[in-house]
Amino acid sequence: MNYKTPSTTDPHARPEPFSFFPPKNNRLVTWIVQRGIRSSIRRTLRVTKIEIADEDLAKLRALKGERCLLTPSHSGGFEPHIIMYLSKKLGDAFNYVAAMELFQRSMFNRWLLPRMGVYSIIRGAVDRPSFSMTRSLLAAGKRWLVIFPEGEAIWQNSVLLPFQQGVFQLAFKAFEDACKDDPQAHLYCIPIAIKYTYQRDMHQEIDESLARLEAKLGLNGPESGLSRHTRLRNIAETILAANEKSYRVKPSPESNLSERAETLKLHAVCELEEELGLKASASQSLLERIRALFNTVDRIVHEGPTGSEYEQQLAAERQKSVKDHYDALWRLLQFVALHDGYVTESMTFERFLDVLCLLEMEVCKVRRVWGPRTACVKVGDPVDLRDFASSYAEDKRETVRSVTMTLESSVRDLLVELEAGCHLVDVSE
Repeated sequence: MNYKTPSTTDPHARPEPFSFFPPKNNRLVTWIVQRGIRSSIRRTLRVTKIEIADEDLAKLRALKGERCLLTPSHSGGFEPHIIMYLSKKLGDAFNYVAAMELFQRSMFNRWLLPRMGVYSIIRGAVDRPSFSMTRSLLAAGKRWLVIFPEGEAIWQNSVLLPFQQGVFQLAFKAFEDACKDDPQAHLYCIPIAIKYTYQRDMHQEIDESLARLEAKLGLNGPESGLSRHTRLRNIAETILAANEKSYRVKPSPESNLSERAETLKLHAVCELEEELGLKASASQSLLERIRALFNTVDRIVHEGPTGSEYEQQLAAERQKSVKDHYDALWRLLQFVALHDGYVTESMTFERFLDVLCLLEMEVCKVRRVWGPRTACVKVGDPVDLRDFASSYAEDKRETVRSVTMTLESSVRDLLVELEAGCHLVDVSE
């Protein structure tokens, strides 16, 4: 089936119909991109410094020549730039898994990305060509492979989404494949945390963002005399109330802001589940339910034409109507980790501006990147799948779950460690 470029330029749009873009590793193209990555990071991310300790670089250099899967955090959406810079520091080239949306944005991307070692995946779908490529690359071990196990970026610097177990299930299958040729094979999963910190006082940027949102929402600005945190809460509450009205959700008078937000998100998820014929299990988290909705929408959108001409016409109409759910799902995903405690538990510039970024994306439809920033990179202890070979043979599901949780916990601990250097906002003004 041929790839068809959709008419929309929305980065959240899904390709139609299904296709796959394999890696076409080109050393010259990779070298040119690596040479220019530093200026791209400075321009796109407003990151003027990248910090990684010598001991962390030594951990990675010690594994050169081994099969390795890098599993970085993915809070801001631009982490592939940082990992590309890391590959340059190591004097190596990696392969990367990237969402199909990146390939569909332009013909240039579809030419460039594969030659940089990037290949496509349709997130949430059973993308067999992509899964097969992942397994093959890990088993061969010629290049390190980079996968972001969170699957999505939600633009919150201190939040780590649960890792998807399917990543490590594929890694174990690749390890089994490698052992067929080399009984002494190793496959290392390397946890990496990436955190952005501001290099200077950011009160002016915070005040300007608060004023923009207040103007859009018809709220009193700095003349109100309220503290920055109170103004932020008022903005969030106004947006929440507007969405409650839109969804016809009446909050309980006793509910606080976080409880109201959770009720609204749950209501929206339940509506979509009912429309798509999904039934959630009691054990599923809200995020898992949103991922299941993405999976269902993707499956419908990418179904190939079957049956009579009339049946194909009905299926096409169904696909068109289902695509409209993507906007709602992306909004839910962006706000799934947003809660009142995110700022109050640690009132850093980073957390304050994370929330303001999300609110401006929602209200102003603009994603702002403030700076100058430092990208702090920490490398955890590698996990060798060979150490879990016997337990995997006995209980595959439990071993995959255990390894997933180990790597997720490692990255989360690294992010907490990196937050210690962040500066606090003066909320008295």
